[in-house]
Amino acid sequence: MGRHFPNVSRVPAGEPNINDAPRKVYIASRFVGGKLGAWTLGLIADLISSGHYLGSMPSPNYHWCVLVGDYYHQLQATKQDGKHWNWYDNNVKDWTDKWELYEVGETRFNDNAIASAGIQAIQDMDEVYKLVDNNCQKFTLKLLDIICADGRKKVYTSYSRHQLKAGFIPGELLDESNPDEKVEVEVAYVEDGAAHIDLLDKAFELMDEKTPTLAEDEKVKEIEKERNAEK
Repeated sequence: MGRHFPNVSRVPAGEPNINDAPRKVYIASRFVGGKLGAWTLGLIADLISSGHYLGSMPSPNYHWCVLVGDYYHQLQATKQDGKHWNWYDNNVKDWTDKWELYEVGETRFNDNAIASAGIQAIQDMDEVYKLVDNNCQKFTLKLLDIICADGRKKVYTSYSRHQLKAGFIPGELLDESNPDEKVEVEVAYVEDGAAHIDLLDKAFELMDEKTPTLAEDEKVKEIEKERNAEK
């Protein structure tokens, strides 16, 4: 069964490459405004109306993504049938969006490979958006985990050639008895485990530090005040 909303990539068509020149990887954050801001405030209002305690939850008014080169890669969510459904999106960075950048590492994935990794990351997540544990922060960490892998190795895989051309794939060591069904490919893996964990921990700590809780968010306090006045 397919997902509710298709992923969207604005990276021009090209061959994915996981051995490109190294580039800096940033996580980026900004306060959400416009239509997306209205969506997040509506989500918060729904949770408050349902009686949830929100104090320690991260505010969805502060959005996180991964930025490499000219593109940012992010989780999006669209409401349908009473739920918010996750999907992957990328776009060319626009500094008028007031992103705050934090350098966390580097990658040798080119833009096409990162886009494919973004699709893999979103497919590995629950499709339903959850404020606490299935959100843009989780997607950001998943994507970093893939594209910042520092090792490379050759493996045999049964993935189809069409899937191989789609970009990043996980390595799968298979039975040698069916050579016609396999192709040899190069994949990324974590060579320096301690350094990789430190990178992910640093990214998590930055997001935790820079994202106010709902109890600290002034917009949320306004919503709670309005809801209390209606009672």
